[in-house]
Amino acid sequence: MNATTILNGLLMGGLYALVALGLSLVFGVLRLINLAHGVLVVGASYGALELTQLVHLGPFAALPVVVVVAACFGYGLQRLVLTNLLLKGTEAGIVGTFGLAVLGEAAFASGFTSNGQSLSSSLATASIRIGGTTLEAVLVVATAVAVALTAVLALGISRTRAGSVLRAAASDPATAELMGIDVRQVFAVAVALAAALAAVAGVLYGVASSFTPTSDTSLLLIAVAVVVVGGVGNLTGTLVAGLAVGLVQALSVGLFGGGYSDFTVYLLFFLVLVVRPTGLLGRGAL
Repeated sequence: MNATTILNGLLMGGLYALVALGLSLVFGVLRLINLAHGVLVVGASYGALELTQLVHLGPFAALPVVVVVAACFGYGLQRLVLTNLLLKGTEAGIVGTFGLAVLGEAAFASGFTSNGQSLSSSLATASIRIGGTTLEAVLVVATAVAVALTAVLALGISRTRAGSVLRAAASDPATAELMGIDVRQVFAVAVALAAALAAVAGVLYGVASSFTPTSDTSLLLIAVAVVVVGGVGNLTGTLVAGLAVGLVQALSVGLFGGGYSDFTVYLLFFLVLVVRPTGLLGRGAL
């Protein structure tokens, strides 16, 4: 095992953190495990693929379109579907998102082949040499984006009036309603933002790796592990946990082989649940 393997594993963790960021936000605000999160990420990958093929946009030129479409979808999803389900209880919301995940996966399988696809970009094959190490450029970009978005979200939630409204709606929806806050609107905006984050992750994931109609399951499992290890609703914890998961994966592959990469992630997930159920950095303020 060398420094290049370890550092690229750490950077892969940055991509994992980016994938998990929207899930962490929904966890913290709605107290909901969005089982359709992986479908949103893969859907963004396929959406960017369609734009690159139909109108010959590069994946990063297609990114703003994909983000806007994903945000509109997330807003409508919360307003038209999840709100009514959550009124019946959290369990109904979880079952509803599971149904959406199954529906989305079936739609991808029907509309696209089961062959692996990827987004064509020069960034996918580019590398950055630092001393004796060679870093994958797309993972460097993904990690930088994850750090930047985490910082912006954390500051926005803790320092702005909109963040105060979001925290109030998340901590006590009933009291927030009495104070004149439109909680349903706040939740819809939060889900729209989470979907937009998933879209950013989906495009970068599609550049960094191949994807299939069933890639959503593995992405969801990794994202859930990252969110729980970092601390539910703790955005900074999500970033730290993503990096930790990527590092653990790289170490396990170097020591034991590729067959243990997922096993070690889920082992870390289990150990954190047993030893520190609130996560490495504790639950967030949302």
